[in-house]
Amino acid sequence: MVELIEIHFSMALGDSFVENVGRGAAVLILHLSDIHFRESEIGTTQDPNVHLRNEIRRDVIAQCRKLGPPDVIIVGGDVAFAGSTKEFNFATDWLQDLCDACGGTLQSVFVCPGNHDVVRDLADRNLVQLVHDKIKSSSDPSAEIANQMRDRDARRLMYESLDNYNTFALQFFCDLLPPDRTRATRDLLLNDGSTLRLWGLNTAFISSGKDKEGDLFVDPASFQITRHDGVTNLVVAHHHLSWLREGIQFGYYLADVAPIQIFGHVHTNRIDMNVDYMRLTASAANPDRYEPGWEPGYNLLEVEVIRHDEQRKLRLRAHVRVWQEAPGGFEAKRYKGSDVWEHTIPLEPWDAPPAIAIPSPEHIVDTDRGPPPDGGSAMNSLRDLGLRFYRLSFSKKSEIAGRLELLEEEDMRQPDYERFRRVLLRANERSQLNELSAAVRAAELG
Repeated sequence: MVELIEIHFSMALGDSFVENVGRGAAVLILHLSDIHFRESEIGTTQDPNVHLRNEIRRDVIAQCRKLGPPDVIIVGGDVAFAGSTKEFNFATDWLQDLCDACGGTLQSVFVCPGNHDVVRDLADRNLVQLVHDKIKSSSDPSAEIANQMRDRDARRLMYESLDNYNTFALQFFCDLLPPDRTRATRDLLLNDGSTLRLWGLNTAFISSGKDKEGDLFVDPASFQITRHDGVTNLVVAHHHLSWLREGIQFGYYLADVAPIQIFGHVHTNRIDMNVDYMRLTASAANPDRYEPGWEPGYNLLEVEVIRHDEQRKLRLRAHVRVWQEAPGGFEAKRYKGSDVWEHTIPLEPWDAPPAIAIPSPEHIVDTDRGPPPDGGSAMNSLRDLGLRFYRLSFSKKSEIAGRLELLEEEDMRQPDYERFRRVLLRANERSQLNELSAAVRAAELG
């Protein structure tokens, strides 16, 4: 099944299976987490974080003048504060401004959900809490999560509170829908022709007002990240391992399969450099300024493959930026006298074949549901159309989808974001992207 689907999408989007960034140079990752846009503050004269966000923007610009524009911008959850549509819309505009300023593109954004991206009023309902409690009280929570994911009503209860987040994440093809699409993926091309594979996990699917440390989970799909020749896995999740019930076990597993691991939530920067991995936990871009150890920050990470004495190595250079006060500004968090945290990790031998075609991630389960594997400019064009389509009103999106006959009867049972995702993918499959783009353009002008 997977192999056939990969062939289907490679024919539709071109021969390249991965985005052509980083060839001949390091891939540059801009990592932000815990932005916490609050509806009660954003766009008002009482917003206490306007200055801080502006300083982040200015510092990113200065750093990217030295390092180059980011190839991917990872936002590791807690984009919003209360999961409201207004908060996510503000985030989109802010990210667009940041991309324009630093030379990146909004198409490069890659996101995963955090606990503040959950609508608590929905997650705290009695029926939802019954599902959560059944998982938490189980002697085998992983098996119970899988069991609940197989039940249509239960999985809807677990994910309904993330609908606003998923509408936002659809712009970047990072939206999630259980049971088959509970993690987001994207492939980038490293400098030696190998693949950097991003995995965005969901640690917030049973998040609610009752969250406590050590009592959240990843679903079984997160334990199905596998190693492949010529592929380096990068895992990003919102909650630090200390917040996961199976955090120790999951940490051991990630050490085997993912040389790069990125977390957020704890609002304090931590860097763990092991022989097999770099584990990077971000400061919050917008923390609560009254919390202990208030430390706004963000990270830039350079990733490249080097060869030394016939051995391939992954070279990571982390530029950790943290806020200092009096005088205020972002400064480098130093490591043994250096502004850069540098680490090398041994890789298995691999040589690029004459014609590179690395398989896309295993999460693609059928041609109507999974996103096409990243296909260079073709995938960027599809993301660009998705971004424009996202900004239209619900009524305009629905009218276009109906007029172009891109909706099927089965779509009516799906959340809004999933229906519109299928519209985009169906337009690609039916060679209607130009027609859809023209309709979107007309709606934008109208």
